[in-house]
Amino acid sequence: MKITTTLDIRIAAVAGLLLAGFGLSYVIPATEKSSVVQSSYPAQACPYVSAAGSTTAYLPGSKLRIRSIDGKNVNFHRTTLSTITLGSSAILVDSNPGTSLSYSQLPSSGIALVPCSAGKPDEWFIGGSGGVTSKGVLDLVNSGLSGSIVDIFAYTSKSALPVRSVTVKANSSATISLDSLAPGDDSIALHVVTRTGRVSAFLLDMRSKGLRKLGMDYVKPSDTSNTRLFISGLYPHSGSKSSVTNSLRVLNPGTLDATIKVEVLSSDGSFIPVGFDELVVKPGIATTLPLENLTTNSAFGISIESDHPILAGVLTTTGSGDFGWAAPTPALDNVTMNFGGNTPLLTFIGNAISVRISGRFVTGKRFNETVSGADIAFWAPKVGVQNINIRASGSGIYAGALVKGGGLTYIPIANGATIENTALPFNDVRTLTH
Repeated sequence: MKITTTLDIRIAAVAGLLLAGFGLSYVIPATEKSSVVQSSYPAQACPYVSAAGSTTAYLPGSKLRIRSIDGKNVNFHRTTLSTITLGSSAILVDSNPGTSLSYSQLPSSGIALVPCSAGKPDEWFIGGSGGVTSKGVLDLVNSGLSGSIVDIFAYTSKSALPVRSVTVKANSSATISLDSLAPGDDSIALHVVTRTGRVSAFLLDMRSKGLRKLGMDYVKPSDTSNTRLFISGLYPHSGSKSSVTNSLRVLNPGTLDATIKVEVLSSDGSFIPVGFDELVVKPGIATTLPLENLTTNSAFGISIESDHPILAGVLTTTGSGDFGWAAPTPALDNVTMNFGGNTPLLTFIGNAISVRISGRFVTGKRFNETVSGADIAFWAPKVGVQNINIRASGSGIYAGALVKGGGLTYIPIANGATIENTALPFNDVRTLTH
């Protein structure tokens, strides 16, 4: 009897341990991670539009992986170059933390620079023209491996137009002329919404009159409307003999009137242009406001305040056959990009500006400089630059770059891609016991 009792106790103990183990498999994992988060930068699409002439992609580094977006090739290959001449299609630049640029040059018609894009499902373009001189296009680049559907909402100087839906085949591009989206109207804005797939949208504004070319530039996108906008790096109208003109285009996407105030920040000081103190902007129309009385002796920036969320862009025409489109930027953080040997004029606006700029000249010599100031500050290299890193030491700083040489173009200083987080499965004890 004693032996049997001892055996029963052992069996009961083993059974108890097993039950406790199964119970712990339900309790303990409840406090553990059920997934692992993987972070990476998305690939960036660099546009190619045949009508824009020769196009070159400036990559933020060499030895990056790229592939064509041509409807056929889906294989990446590693390049040893940071400057890539595009053949007949857009390219996709694999994951990296820098900002790639696409540079187009059309003889006798100017230059156009635009950041390559990872593709966003909802973007606004406040600029372009559907008038009689318009040769511009909306370029939709689908870098995915399945077809995409894109809805295009156009706004004119008179009203909002019915939506137009476009299907873009996998790994290919589709171009839509601006004069077909908003025929006959010089003042337009577009809202581009990707319903399925991953599409990078680019709006190239080109104009000509007969055989005479009137310039080109990319209209830079905005993510969303806001009650406070900052646009930096605008080209100045410096006096009565200047042929430069600037105009502000505003879209109020809401249903109520918006009242805005525009403040100019320049080396001459800060001021509000005549008529821009309490300006009423009607909803649902693309309103273009000439900055006729705005004269500064240097590049400048503007701050826009509104009682309702709005969107905006600035058009600068040089009078010599080219123009540039500027757009609001987010606050500067840490940006790396390749200017391809150009000599940009960087303009910073903010209450307390402190920015570290480092990189390499085309001569191979490296540089590391600090730019500081109040309201506005500038930096320009004496020779062309390749890779450049721009890091803000404080908050509330906004930056843009002007590029001249064969024309005029504008580049917002902002990250071309932000980190994406992906949740990956994580096998724990609870998973294994089910």
